[in-house]
Amino acid sequence: MPGYLIASLLIGWAARHRFRAANSYLNATRSLPSGIVALSYVAANCGAFEVIALSAVAAQYGVVAFHFYLIGAIPAILFSALRFLPLYRALSIRSMPQLLEMRYGPQMRLLNACVVASSLLLLAGVSLFAVAQFLEVVAGWSFITGAATTATVVLAYILLGGLRATIYNEILQLTVVLLGLVPIGFLSVRYLLVNTRTNHHVLGHLWMGLPTASVRSPFDVLGLTVGLGFVLGFGYWCTDFVLMQRAFTARTELAAQQVPLWSGFAKLFFALLVVCPGLVAARLFTQLGTTARYEQAIPLLMQSAYGPVMLSIGCTALAASLLSGVAANVAAFASIWTEDIYRTRLRPGRREEHYLFVSRCAIAFAATLAVFDSSITFYFSSIMEQVQLIFTIFGTPLWAIFLIGIVSPRITTRGAFAGFFAGMSASILHLILSVSGFLRYGTMMSASFHSAIYAFLTTCLVAVCVSVSVQSDCESGDGSARWTKLQSDHRVYRSTWVLATILMVLLLGLNWLLR
Repeated sequence: MPGYLIASLLIGWAARHRFRAANSYLNATRSLPSGIVALSYVAANCGAFEVIALSAVAAQYGVVAFHFYLIGAIPAILFSALRFLPLYRALSIRSMPQLLEMRYGPQMRLLNACVVASSLLLLAGVSLFAVAQFLEVVAGWSFITGAATTATVVLAYILLGGLRATIYNEILQLTVVLLGLVPIGFLSVRYLLVNTRTNHHVLGHLWMGLPTASVRSPFDVLGLTVGLGFVLGFGYWCTDFVLMQRAFTARTELAAQQVPLWSGFAKLFFALLVVCPGLVAARLFTQLGTTARYEQAIPLLMQSAYGPVMLSIGCTALAASLLSGVAANVAAFASIWTEDIYRTRLRPGRREEHYLFVSRCAIAFAATLAVFDSSITFYFSSIMEQVQLIFTIFGTPLWAIFLIGIVSPRITTRGAFAGFFAGMSASILHLILSVSGFLRYGTMMSASFHSAIYAFLTTCLVAVCVSVSVQSDCESGDGSARWTKLQSDHRVYRSTWVLATILMVLLLGLNWLLR
């Protein structure tokens, strides 16, 4: 672990150079080779939530955890590569708020930037909580010591090298994760294959026995396909600031389109690497869910299966995967604060040196605040519940107004604003009713999926109604016509279609195999 922390600082030192513009420091737009971008894209999504949270979901709910990949990720990845990333590149944008400004105007850019910045701070706190909890179990550090040490390391290498250092450090993290988790993943797959031959109920089924629509059941088809798959999955993979920030760094149009597809193949591999150990841990460690949290599934499995050397590597792998989540969200917050709030609304027209100083202050602020808001996670029973809640409240309304704005040029700025706040209010109200017991669900996870559906529908309905009732020429004329024209100025390469077809075939095959 100390070696990994030192390597992280060295990467930040090596990636530093005299930045002349804030964008090159914060976003590194169109400046990195496709291989580096693809690896970083995968690593950005394989941090704390991927390894710890989804193995916990597998230990708690079983094989249904595969749905977070087969339904919640791959379809959205295909749509992002074939539709959204070509559009983003054709518009030559540097961030998601900039895209919403192009469609709805500067007020929507400011709203989006504030909402995304708030969610990034919360997600950084969740990641920091996971690191601190892990260091408390493995190294015996106190929670505050682990959180403060992690935040200090993240702060140091981001300040030195900006997003470029963050991306290269994510690749180091991905390498360490593979070294530490591939052996336990292989052992888990072998265990499941051997036991499935004698007991067909060991693995379970993805679809068989799953009710179509039943809120009292732990999961249902409606919540998984519409709530997790379309609303949360598409909203995350098509609009998430951290992922889009990495895709924008690709030098060529072809590379930008294919980066999500290559990550899709990697996600299928990580599904085995993360879910299978969770399934095995649930069978071997009966204390999970009682005296031990489900997030301890993989650490317990490592302690049981690894020797001292491999246990050290495995622990470093988990710490690395958790650390990257903190760094990605801190760097993204600094970017969105400096470029989309401070530069555009508060202090436009200043020298680049001024914006570089502000961005570094934002990094320090985000890393410090993450230490304090990490304690919020203590009030949730699992990391994934809090993450789903954050995406439902903040991400779903933004995804709805973004999608409906692309589909219909008649949606106005007033309609988008009204729809956003109505959708956010609907998700918060649904949460209150669920927690109070007025609405009863089989699991809080299922409640989040259905809450996302209601928030999405409310946002779209209110946006359409308000746009139709108060539409004015100044809101729907030239801007919408320009947007419609820009949407047609892009193309998808043939090799991208080939990769997408292969990924789709694998997706359908795995769904049939695990049905």
